[in-house]
Amino acid sequence: MGAWSTRIFDDDGATDILAEYKILLGYGIPPEEAYQMVYDYFAKDYLGSDDEDVFWLGIALYQWKNGILLDEVKENALRCIDDGEYLERWKESGEKIYQKRKETLNVFKDKLLNEVNEKKKKFPKCPAYYRKKTNLKIGDLLAYIIHEPGEATKSDDPFYSMLYKKIKELDKKVVLLRVVNVIKKPVTELLPELDYCSWAKMMLYDWCGEEIPDKAIADSLDFLPIVEEYEEGKRKIVSNITLDFTDDMKKFGEIIYLGNNSSFVSNTPVLYLQNDGSPSLSCPHLNMSIALTFLRLRGEDIWYYSKD
Repeated sequence: MGAWSTRIFDDDGATDILAEYKILLGYGIPPEEAYQMVYDYFAKDYLGSDDEDVFWLGIALYQWKNGILLDEVKENALRCIDDGEYLERWKESGEKIYQKRKETLNVFKDKLLNEVNEKKKKFPKCPAYYRKKTNLKIGDLLAYIIHEPGEATKSDDPFYSMLYKKIKELDKKVVLLRVVNVIKKPVTELLPELDYCSWAKMMLYDWCGEEIPDKAIADSLDFLPIVEEYEEGKRKIVSNITLDFTDDMKKFGEIIYLGNNSSFVSNTPVLYLQNDGSPSLSCPHLNMSIALTFLRLRGEDIWYYSKD
């Protein structure tokens, strides 16, 4: 079972189904139409299975709470409650849990049969991060000014001693980032054209300076693999990063737009194609990654790529 309590909504499957259902309703899709989309997408994975009750009970409870309960859903939910087979598997968790689940189902059955809620007129939209869109475009060249590279402390470890020294050296330095891809993700797979969120993937140039350079300098530069983290003598290297420049991160760095090279739309860098690893970094983490990247060690230090 994917349940973490005896409550109907506390189930992995029910959570996934309702998350999509709520998105559709929040965008104004009529309740019956939204239900049909959810049914068409999820029902095939549940109907006739040991977990069929997860599908019907989750939808029934949500529809009942919001005054949009359909007869079909109500009838199937009652059928699942009355069918002791679905309750039987709860005995595996012990008699106490079994009885608690049984009570939950009996209470819900009583509500389905005897209580009707007022129909909800409007449903809330999904969280903003589901539909947040980047303003950056493929080919954008950005100067990143490091305002505060992080807390540099002393260490007896030779590597970290060098790293903290490099962190201090990077204070107020400028590096160059290039947007090489913009990824779009639908807010829901049930209706991909409904809306989307997007984010930019950026690569780091092999350049670090005191002042913001002319944008033409990028034409003669290569990209660097970004060291995303260092652990036990190994560097985890990726080709690109996803960075969200929010207001509260301005104390760690500043972004200056330098221009756009549209050729990147059709000419994706080989390094990116070979290793599309893209961690999402906050500015403090980016500053540390820049320090790790420009701390060019060899010898025992092991470099490797990761798609994780």
